[in-house]
Amino acid sequence: MSLESGEFPDMSYTESRMLPYCYDAGLESAAPDTAQLVSQATESFIKEVLTSVFSRTRSNGPGDSGSAGFGTGSGWVQTYKYKRQLSQEEDAAVRGEVTRDKSGLLPIESKAASERGPLGMADLHLALDLADCGMSQFPVVVRSLLNGYRDGELENLSDHTYLDGREAKISTDEEGDITMVGAEATKSKQLPNGVPHDDPMDLDDDYFWAGVDDKDLDTLDSVLDSIGAVG
Repeated sequence: MSLESGEFPDMSYTESRMLPYCYDAGLESAAPDTAQLVSQATESFIKEVLTSVFSRTRSNGPGDSGSAGFGTGSGWVQTYKYKRQLSQEEDAAVRGEVTRDKSGLLPIESKAASERGPLGMADLHLALDLADCGMSQFPVVVRSLLNGYRDGELENLSDHTYLDGREAKISTDEEGDITMVGAEATKSKQLPNGVPHDDPMDLDDDYFWAGVDDKDLDTLDSVLDSIGAVG
């Protein structure tokens, strides 16, 4: 449902989308709290998936175990330098030497959060390659993620070099048209449909009716006039 609007569906939108399924089942409507339960279940599912992805693709998370705000069992990998600095700042915060920001993060946690990039398709690929992220019950979504283009793959599709020093052949001509893999390159370009004709057929310049004189045309005009008069 969120594919159509690009936003997380609210309860009213969920309830309106549930009505056709209720009518198909012969029901007038669903239970009063159904839309609320579906919205809460969807939100919990998305948070669990994102937590699993972040725990597999990110490091140096907030908190002593790297799981602050992400639930238990989802600790991030923490480097030794980060853990030592975090421990020192936590002791300093207890003594009142270091203050936390508005989000409750220490300076080292705030710095790591600012340097952490947003979630992308490469992170989803990596998380799915490592283990299931809770999306095994949606095989279509998993296959579309694994078989889709990676970040920057289309933008840098032609950005490559050859080992032997060759240069890539330009596939467009002076008019910006794409050539057909070099085919018919040696032949002269005659018609704009991309198919050269080495032996063009004879074109008739006389577009008048062949074998018809003025008398026949007058007869045809009289026939047409009689038809129009009858109508």
